[in-house]
Formats: sequence, structure tokens, C-alpha cells
Amino acid sequence: MEITRVDIYPREKEGSRLKAFVDFTIDDCLAIKGAKIIEGNSRLFVSMPGKLNKFGKEENVVFPTNKETREKFEEVILGEYKKKIESNEE
Repeated sequence: MEITRVDIYPREKEGSRLKAFVDFTIDDCLAIKGAKIIEGNSRLFVSMPGKLNKFGKEENVVFPTNKETREKFEEVILGEYKKKIESNEE
């Protein structure tokens, strides 16, 4: 399984932990829209798309089911995010 497309939409709001929205495609056949890049307490991470449940808490609607897949997604997506940010600074 490979991420074959990544579209990054940076957010430039001062003080916000939300750094970008992300749409990505897996194996040119499954599109995931609405992931987010969040600045956590110690690092950036990818938050998968979610919806509010009946209690007002956000739940992921799609997500990796194991650590290896989550790490692979984060490596690719955060790598593309860093490239995008660096190219905007030039």
C-alpha cells in the first residue's frame, strides 16, 4: 500500500495548532479528504478525518489500524508538508 498523491493546504493562523489540511490518495484508488496536520506538544502529527458524535466529541471516520501504517502515513504526509513549507519560504 502506497500513498500516491498528497495535497497540502497550509493554514497560517497565528497561535493555531492546526497547520494544514491534507487530502491524500492510496494506491491511486482510495481518496482520503480532510486529514489535518496538528502541532502537538512535542511534534507534528497527522489527525485523520473525523465527525462529531452525539456527545459532541470528534471521532475518526477513517484511520490506520496499526502502528506501522500510521507511521508510514505520517512519514509521507509530513515529508510533503515540510517540502511545501520550505518551497513557500523561498
